Amino acid sequence: MKNKYKIIVLIVITIIAVFTIKNLYRYQGDCMVPALKEGKLYFLDRISPYLRQYKIGDIVIFKHEEKDWVARIVALETDTIQITEGSIIVNGLPLQDVGIQRNWTNWKYGDYALEKPFQVPSGHVYVLSDNLSAHHDDSRVFGPVSTSMILGVVW
Repeated sequence: MKNKYKIIVLIVITIIAVFTIKNLYRYQGDCMVPALKEGKLYFLDRISPYLRQYKIGDIVIFKHEEKDWVARIVALETDTIQITEGSIIVNGLPLQDVGIQRNWTNWKYGDYALEKPFQVPSGHVYVLSDNLSAHHDDSRVFGPVSTSMILGVVW
């Protein structure tokens, strides 16, 4: 009976290891500076999305056009978002980017939600780079991201 519990514990530990430890992600680029540092390893948490809903502020890795992308969620499904000079408006209220250092230089890039309200469809999120001047493709360019394309949350 004791061996049976040991085997179950071993299986649970193995599953957790496969979903977390195996999912190290080395960040390359400048789109999320200073939140993520280039060349540093981060964990890609694939479990949390099954335990909780995505939140504004989550940094996620997602698939788009056969590539992995990283960005921060700034609006959730059915939210209305509008980006204006120096401000992100979600559901009529300025987004409180507490602790996020967002670079607004040359921020006008893409078409989605720039200067006019845009409603995020069900099953999608709207993501932005922290460094908007890097002209990294995000939801401003390719629109909202389907939650089914999100690989996990970076931490």
